Amino acid sequence: MKRRYVLILSVLMALLLPFAAFAGGAAEEPPEPDEEFQFYVITHGGAADPFWAVVIRGAEDAAERFGVNMTYLGPEEYDVGEFVDMIETAVAAEPDGIAVTITDQSAVEPPLREAIDRGIPVVAINVPDDRPHGERIPYLAYVGADEYEVGVQAARRMFDEFTPERGVVLIHEPGHAGHEARSAGMESVFEEEGVPFERLSGSPDAAENFSALEAYLTANPETDAVFTLGPLGAHPALAVIDDLGRDDIRLGAVDLSEEMLQAIDDGRQLFTIEQQQYLQGYLPIGLLTLYNLYGLIPHDDILTGPAVVDADNVDIVREMVEAGYR
Repeated sequence: MKRRYVLILSVLMALLLPFAAFAGGAAEEPPEPDEEFQFYVITHGGAADPFWAVVIRGAEDAAERFGVNMTYLGPEEYDVGEFVDMIETAVAAEPDGIAVTITDQSAVEPPLREAIDRGIPVVAINVPDDRPHGERIPYLAYVGADEYEVGVQAARRMFDEFTPERGVVLIHEPGHAGHEARSAGMESVFEEEGVPFERLSGSPDAAENFSALEAYLTANPETDAVFTLGPLGAHPALAVIDDLGRDDIRLGAVDLSEEMLQAIDDGRQLFTIEQQQYLQGYLPIGLLTLYNLYGLIPHDDILTGPAVVDADNVDIVREMVEAGYR
């Protein structure tokens, strides 16, 4: 019994203090569970995207700390069919747990309900099923940002800076539930302020996003507030604004990259909204471990964002981005 209490405390310490080594000493590794669990982390993005590379690192670090096996699956470019195939592959392997993004509720619901019916615990990450509890996929917990609030906070930060004449958001993964929720949050604020706002469909391809945004800004020169929803949109947006010589445009974004932080430092980007994606990889592994060992699970969402990163705090955030933790 004493060993069980020690293990519970060690797991909780590992969940709450993943960066103990940064605080002046290496943390003691928790005892390994009696059996080696197999978990899958399945998302709609691959390691080439700077955002998902950090999620993967979080999952890998947690797997090493908790002494479990973790397999990461994600398409190189967002493709609903390929994403669903990956979920079905994981379910067929009958693992001890799955962490997954709910980017398309109708598409992922059948395989995830099958997993749950088989007794496979499921944790949602990054994008939740935003339907009411009685209607949504019955996963155990959600780890990620409030996507609608991400959009609201982004728009409010823009209006804190100035009153735009027109706003646009570039959606680099059209149909992605989280991206649509962010866009809806932005749109709600612009509607309250009586300022025109549009959604512009892009793609996971940076060159296509460059062309789409360039064409939009050329056709709508009064647009002076541009939003993007990740590095795959922000990086080409920075290039477009530079190429057009549009110093009057304020750029707001979501998520982090070194290039985006440098742009904030240089004054070329106003802000970005972060969601601490390392935690979206790390925490689900800990939660699934606790659930398999003791049936313990939080009874509410674990929100990792939103938080505004701008000129006031960019230096604090940059250190952890360069280290691969944000």
